[in-house]
Amino acid sequence: MFNLDWLKPPAPAPNSESLLQENETLKKQLKELLTLDETGFFIELDSLLNAILKKALILCKAESSFIALTGKDPSELDVRVSNLILEEKMIKIRENYKKEYARWKETESDILTIDDFILLPLVRRHKILGVVGLKLNSDAPDNVCEILPVLGYKAAASLESAILYDRMFKRLLVLSNVFIFGREIIANLDLQTLVDKFLSTAIDGTDSEIASIYLFRDKLEYPYFSRVFSKEDPNIIFSVESVTGYTDLIKLVRNEGQPKTINSFEGSEFYNEINKIQGIKIKDSIVIPLKPRETMLGVIQVCNKKGNSSYSYEDMDLLKILGSQIAFVIQNAELFNNLEKAYLDTLSALTNAIDAKDSYTRGHSDRVTELSVRLAKEAKVENSDLEKIRLGGMLHDIGKIGIPENILNKPGRLDDHEFEVIKSHPVMGVSILGGVEFLQNVVPIIKHHHERYGGNGYPDKLKGGDIPFLARIVSIADTYDAMTTNRPYRKALTIEESLKEIERCKGTQFDPELADLFVKMIQRDGH
Repeated sequence: MFNLDWLKPPAPAPNSESLLQENETLKKQLKELLTLDETGFFIELDSLLNAILKKALILCKAESSFIALTGKDPSELDVRVSNLILEEKMIKIRENYKKEYARWKETESDILTIDDFILLPLVRRHKILGVVGLKLNSDAPDNVCEILPVLGYKAAASLESAILYDRMFKRLLVLSNVFIFGREIIANLDLQTLVDKFLSTAIDGTDSEIASIYLFRDKLEYPYFSRVFSKEDPNIIFSVESVTGYTDLIKLVRNEGQPKTINSFEGSEFYNEINKIQGIKIKDSIVIPLKPRETMLGVIQVCNKKGNSSYSYEDMDLLKILGSQIAFVIQNAELFNNLEKAYLDTLSALTNAIDAKDSYTRGHSDRVTELSVRLAKEAKVENSDLEKIRLGGMLHDIGKIGIPENILNKPGRLDDHEFEVIKSHPVMGVSILGGVEFLQNVVPIIKHHHERYGGNGYPDKLKGGDIPFLARIVSIADTYDAMTTNRPYRKALTIEESLKEIERCKGTQFDPELADLFVKMIQRDGH
């Protein structure tokens, strides 16, 4: 189809020496070509492109070269690697390739000549995946026209595998994020935080620039919640003309309950979608409904596919998987809240059972929890740590389940052996909760709430800042409640006497700063 005669040097007169040399050359060429198979399936795409171009240079001894991939418009070349080619020259090659492509695609595998470059198509399953461009000279081997198609075939096979691997690896990463996202659901029901995590994952999984979500309730005409998200612009908003982003396209997907893929909004019936986001032009999009169990909860949209490619069925599939996660959260938020209450009620019943073993400390765990949370707020701990304090306060004495009641309820002071048994309850508590994964973040509180700031506590004789901060909080609350309630071996101290004891023991038993905060809190609140 294209004249390649200029590539073919005059045939030399055959002789034994030249034939021997030709055979050696062919062996080397064959070896280079076969090593392309060694790239295998598990190779990073850019590494493979460099490897293919290197093989082409070795085989053809080209002056300059490039390798490009094709995308949704195969007449557009996405140049990924180039050697010794000026930018102006590269622009010209791409322009001429675009002109020639219409007739070139009829045969697909023909070598195309553009100026002083030959373009070798990388064709697989009747689809052009990419192009290798080479500028040859007189140093090129005599059989270059024979080895280039073989190079193209081998390179295309490896390239197809690498592209597939690239997609599958990206899918694996996204599904991993879905799994992590699902676990975070259990710990966090703040809608804004969850939506942003979801939209961020949707952007990564589909190679999009923007993602948005629209949530509906019953028969309300407009979304009760809508959100647009971009990693590049945290302040992105819908345009003034579309404050909630609730356009005709979103309405259609809501009403029909079917996903839509729009590869270009130019000239489409949804042209108004282009300007729905302030400062950004929308080019293409996938929109899917959130409709578990036939209940329309909302609509998800991703826009502006990155790179030279269109949205694919894989993008749609990943978006549906992600959508099922966020739909689970929205639909089951109330159920989750009920589950959380049942869970806390169960823990409360467990701690009440612990307190019931010791007739002198009934209600101790509840009081320690309440005091610990108050002190934690005075110390301005993070909200996430307040939940740890609450659980740690409730469960700090769980190890006493394993302490005999005759020791717990002994009316007099404990002997050394009995005291050692009592001192074992923090470690027993850790053993009891060791298999409960969601309570692992409160284990340090349970284990170390009897450590002393000066280093004379138990079980590990930790000192000062080595004692977990939250355990230091529970330690003060636990001791204060013990002093202000009746015990088998003494009567309760007054509030004033207990506070003086805490002040006296700061720096030796208690964290000094926390002790001061606690004393001020009790004096201010009166209890």
